[in-house]
Amino acid sequence: MKLTLTTSVILSALFTFSSTAEANDDFQNTNKFSVGVGSYALTIDHDNVGENEFLGHSLSMTYAISDSMSMNIQSYAIAHDDYSDIEISGFDMSVLYGTGLASKGFKAYIGVGFYSETREFDRAEEDFSGVQLSGGFGYSWNKISLGLLIGARSTEDYKDLANNGEDTTVISSSLVLEYRF
Repeated sequence: MKLTLTTSVILSALFTFSSTAEANDDFQNTNKFSVGVGSYALTIDHDNVGENEFLGHSLSMTYAISDSMSMNIQSYAIAHDDYSDIEISGFDMSVLYGTGLASKGFKAYIGVGFYSETREFDRAEEDFSGVQLSGGFGYSWNKISLGLLIGARSTEDYKDLANNGEDTTVISSSLVLEYRF
């Protein structure tokens, strides 16, 4: 249900703003697509248990709907910082609103989206999914872009990992170098 609602909101936003983007002549001369690679980190913090940190890499794809709106999807594979036999693979998708998302120069953005991932440990798998709020900044040159994206995730699925339903905070971050075309 959460995934369907989030997808509906994202698609509605895309259709609403796509007509504005098509009418803008300056936007027609910008780089709308970008693909890239980067680092990805995930921190799961349970109040009384402590932090679990996961590090790895990501593949990213971005489409600029306009200079103020874009859509980003990342696929990632990460492993626990201390216990490499605990691995997480998944993706997150966000609709970002900000400035400079298609043009050269500084860019800053906030957004909303969802994530879906699978944690593997001792041949057992557990799935996590939910919504996330994102924000970040970066800089774009003619064909290259560098960006930092930080996300605060909903934690319902992660609370099962904690004892006695402790408060949980989950933060993701990625630093991505993209090729723009």
